Amino acid sequence: MRLISILTATILIFIGCSEQRDIYTIANPALLIEGDWEPSLHTFNMSMNATAMIYNEEGKQIALKKYFVEPNSVVVPLTKGKYNILLFNGLMYSEYDTHLDGVFFSATDQLNTFEANSTEAPPNNRLTTAPGEYIASNDMEILTSAYREQEMKHDVSYHIKYKNGKNGFPSFDDYIEESILMTPFAVSYECKVVVTLVNASSAHIANGALKGFVGSVFMASRMPSHKDATHQFRLNSFKTVGDPNDDTGTIESPVFVTFGPPLDIPNRRYTLEISIILINGDVFNREIDITNQILPVIDKIKTNLNAQQPIEIDLTIPVEIKLTLPIVDRTGNIDVDDWGDDEIIKVPIGRK
Repeated sequence: MRLISILTATILIFIGCSEQRDIYTIANPALLIEGDWEPSLHTFNMSMNATAMIYNEEGKQIALKKYFVEPNSVVVPLTKGKYNILLFNGLMYSEYDTHLDGVFFSATDQLNTFEANSTEAPPNNRLTTAPGEYIASNDMEILTSAYREQEMKHDVSYHIKYKNGKNGFPSFDDYIEESILMTPFAVSYECKVVVTLVNASSAHIANGALKGFVGSVFMASRMPSHKDATHQFRLNSFKTVGDPNDDTGTIESPVFVTFGPPLDIPNRRYTLEISIILINGDVFNREIDITNQILPVIDKIKTNLNAQQPIEIDLTIPVEIKLTLPIVDRTGNIDVDDWGDDEIIKVPIGRK
């Protein structure tokens, strides 16, 4: 009898309730960050291939780190305040685990010190290397970055989640207070070196070293550092120039990626070291000043640095060096591998 009374009372309580208690939840306002990599990487989908770093107003402390999980956007919950946002391709799980070939980061705890670095490559034994000389990897991925400031005007607040038992807050997008579109710029560039040889059939193996460039870049300012770096490479892919019967032609490096020259060191000297082993075993070495060929490159990068939107710039740094080799009596040609049909752009250059 007692059990029946309890059951009856319970049923009467539920029958008498026409409304249910509203339930509220605490939520941060959110910022929608969209990225446009079409101008720099020619791609739309950056899902699991981009990172957003959010720093406090002074840029001295990391507030959040978020990875893109949507094709071109990420939603970041933020409290009231001013923030500095850095966006770049690659997933930075840690400074050395970036999912970017040939690139690692350093000093990422502060915005202005956040630096992207080239991994170090083993030296080419056929070229001279000075003590302490940093040989930069040629196998880096193209790296891009974008930076902007953003203010969030609202703080943590209560939002209704269930109203009278029904979900009154259907979408996380309702938290979004602001949305921004960021367009990353390239901070590394493709490079190729082209050498013109006279008496080319005298050559057997050729190598080169491009000196005066840098091994890192600051991500927020997109300014190359002052960290001296050298790029070493094999010179190959012989192509005749003009008359096929003339013993003159070009050899070239593979296309490699570099952070380029520094932009704020006037009167800096840039050189190209060439080492060619002739078919008789002799070695032909030259170091050539190519400063006049690098100055236009610096101007192009500076223009891109100050543009409101990324502009199309020539990412190849072409250099032509005319070297006359000693004549070695032999019927033959230079050792070559077929590296494709890349267009060669000739730029006159003076010999040292």
